[in-house]
Amino acid sequence: MASKSFHFRSITDANIHIVNICDTGNIGKTISEGDYEIEISEDYFGGDIIDENQAIELLKKSDTLNLVGNDIVDLAINLEFVSTESIKKIEGVSFALIYKFLQ
Repeated sequence: MASKSFHFRSITDANIHIVNICDTGNIGKTISEGDYEIEISEDYFGGDIIDENQAIELLKKSDTLNLVGNDIVDLAINLEFVSTESIKKIEGVSFALIYKFLQ
């Protein structure tokens, strides 16, 4: 079984850590639904490629997550970071935004 890989970009500002993670296979795609059109670009998601273990670590330590792709979203569901009811799909591609509120 092939190892899953993801593109990611990390942004830190003050005390907030935002991570964008996308399934590598979705980079370069443009998908649409109704009035929505989304370009899944390497410029936005970054040129850094990580494996599943690295993705898990980023999911655990990030305050805000922007996830695109069935593999990364399924991983977040399996780790109980997001529920299936919170997932948006466009042309079969899963999207999730996760905000962790700190007390």
